Amino acid sequence: MSNTRNTEWSALFAGNHGLMLGLISAGIGLHAFNQFAIVAAMPLAAAELGGMSAFSWAYSLYFIGSIAGGTGAASFRDRFGTRAALLFSSFVFAAGGLMALAAPTFSWILAGRLLQGIADGLIVAICYSLIPANFPSALIAKVFAVEAVVWAVTALAGPVAGGWLTEAFSWRISFLASAPLLLLLPVFVLAAKPRTTEAAATHFQPVSIGLCLAAALVLSLSAVMERAEMQVATLSAGAGLFMLTLRLDGRVGKKLFPEGAFRLRSVLGHGFWVLFLMSAAHSVGSVYLAPMAAETWGYGPAAVGYIVVLMALTWSVVAVVASWAKSLPRRHFWLRSGPLFQFVGFIAIAISLSEGSIWLLIFGQMAIGTGFGTAWANVNQAAMEAATLAERDLTSALLPTISTAGYAVGAGLAGMIASATGLVEKLAAGEASGPAAWLYGVAAAGALVTFLLGFGVRLKAE
Repeated sequence: MSNTRNTEWSALFAGNHGLMLGLISAGIGLHAFNQFAIVAAMPLAAAELGGMSAFSWAYSLYFIGSIAGGTGAASFRDRFGTRAALLFSSFVFAAGGLMALAAPTFSWILAGRLLQGIADGLIVAICYSLIPANFPSALIAKVFAVEAVVWAVTALAGPVAGGWLTEAFSWRISFLASAPLLLLLPVFVLAAKPRTTEAAATHFQPVSIGLCLAAALVLSLSAVMERAEMQVATLSAGAGLFMLTLRLDGRVGKKLFPEGAFRLRSVLGHGFWVLFLMSAAHSVGSVYLAPMAAETWGYGPAAVGYIVVLMALTWSVVAVVASWAKSLPRRHFWLRSGPLFQFVGFIAIAISLSEGSIWLLIFGQMAIGTGFGTAWANVNQAAMEAATLAERDLTSALLPTISTAGYAVGAGLAGMIASATGLVEKLAAGEASGPAAWLYGVAAAGALVTFLLGFGVRLKAE
């Protein structure tokens, strides 16, 4: 058994497999690194350029751009080719960073963030779409395990590099922190020989993509609404637009989503819902975790940052261990246990914020990371393999976008709960345990629903 495992890991890093793994890792690493590298710079940029009133739009526009790039990635790749699409996306990402670097006003940063969001959505979606076509089924779980490690390492390095550049030079220079990864991606793009599945090329779907973007825009509005009733209205309207998108998909213009997407009678539908709800539940709980931890224990930004990143570190370690599972029953056990680990983690964090137990908070973060580590790779692989061969690349490209949408909806829900419970005011008064119970209670309920839906996700025998 040990020799078999070693052989599989050797095959993963050998030849074109190794080059493709480098390409995918560079793309996903760029996504994770950039997400964390600008955390320290954004408040300073907004304060200097008079953009505090539009601060949340720097993240909302990035999200909208990411949805745009992710939903159109498969057709963009098929039209221009994998190499050209990734090289163009790298150029757009660099252009967005340079706009922020030279920004005379905060609107330039907003425009740069939108460009980077579009490029990021394209890069990550295209990287995901290359996994099933370039790796055999036996290696896919290990590919996701490696990407979990890449995510954890870049999530750790991002705040350190961005914070150091901001302190040593200026907030502008921190937008260059991702330059090494941005230069590494084209190197792997040119060195590797990416393949796509032998299927009909996907087509551009303007109607469905337009409706998705409208839904993303309305959902983003919930993050900037101050009144709870307006947050409810925008979240409801965004969800309604998304349901309309699914309803009209393929009836007006070409199909954007693969057959069975979000339908509860298909493995693919269950897989999409599990990815969406795991992301949404985590987002509900994590949006306000940093300020609540800082207020409860009086920790500084560095300590709070490592508590937050602990989830990603645990995810990466557990993902590597879970990738060793070979039998379908064992892999299904890991897959379906993920939301339960999430549930335990959410409850533990709610209690920790009420009782002031830092060790319970650490345990909760590790439990959530364990949930993602056991489930994420298996759910992604099940969704990829449940699609028809003609729609496999399209399905794979949409997976990170489904997760992004889940995080956006979760952030909107968190904002609504925070407004309804007076979280900001109670944080200032040192009484955040009540709002925290609501946040993590909703997250825990979402995890239980996800657990039930997980029984509809089934892997295929290798």
